[in-house]
Amino acid sequence: MASSSVRISIGAVDAEAQRRKDAERMKKQIAVLGMVAALWSVALAGCGQGDKFPRYKVSGKVTYQSQPVEEGTITFEDPTTGQTNEGTLGSGGAYSTELPPGGFKVSVSPPLIETKGTGDSPPDKVPKKVGNIPKKYWVQETSGLSAEVSKDKRSFDFDLKP
Repeated sequence: MASSSVRISIGAVDAEAQRRKDAERMKKQIAVLGMVAALWSVALAGCGQGDKFPRYKVSGKVTYQSQPVEEGTITFEDPTTGQTNEGTLGSGGAYSTELPPGGFKVSVSPPLIETKGTGDSPPDKVPKKVGNIPKKYWVQETSGLSAEVSKDKRSFDFDLKP
């Protein structure tokens, strides 16, 4: 009889130890979830700061030697933040996007098309071969294009040269 009561007390001690471990693990999980929630709220607050500045609908046309560029993308990059906004070129070379006020470097690039994959490589996207967007305009650093967006200036036309 004495040995069975020892087994019961040892079992009770083991169960209590397991409950303590479970409680400690639960506290750690709650602490991690609290940190994740705090980081998430900081991230959301950071995103909301952009709302302090107005955003304007910016539009215009892109041409190459005075002819409309109807396929591709126009990209506006804020050189201080690196933030980019894009617009798709359409009929007559028209585009539109929304931008905050400020200075932007501008690039114009051809549309991307998907290539077929091979047994060794997956499909990829590459610039479509076009004759009306010279390569120098594909990146902000070489395009020479810029735009200064303000309440009074929201239309920008770009005529690309060879």
